[in-house]
Amino acid sequence: MNEAREDSQIFLSRLFAKSYRIIKALNARYLEELGYNDFKVGHIMVMMNLKEEGTTAAEIAKKVRVSKQAMSKLVQELIEKGFLQSIKHPTDQRASLIQNTSQGAAFIAALHVCRTKVDQEISTIIGDEKLSQLHAILGDLMHYFESDSLLDSENDSLATSKLN
Repeated sequence: MNEAREDSQIFLSRLFAKSYRIIKALNARYLEELGYNDFKVGHIMVMMNLKEEGTTAAEIAKKVRVSKQAMSKLVQELIEKGFLQSIKHPTDQRASLIQNTSQGAAFIAALHVCRTKVDQEISTIIGDEKLSQLHAILGDLMHYFESDSLLDSENDSLATSKLN
């Protein structure tokens, strides 16, 4: 029985699931250290996909492959937290553009700090060369599978999951 349990630890799907939880927990820890609490993965998806001149929620929803309804909820939460503002779209009266506030810009800077810390922590465990290889391998996988509609149904639940 113990051998079967050990074998189950090496399945790729299990390794990815555990790795995701580890990275999510590391990001949550580092964000908390910087004073940011109660964030969802979807909040980060929104913040990292904003254009400086503003972006519609529909554009971000399409890019990160979540429903417009889920994206609207995430955007509204970030507006309520003071990280985003909504302005009139200059050419489309039906749409609004969302932009960072100064508080949102500070949060993006904190996210970059967190990403660096996560990379540094992982690098201390596996080394710089393996970390670079891991980035390349995962990048190749993401590039291949991002064009696959298989991922669409999963992103709404992913977007609403808490970081910690």
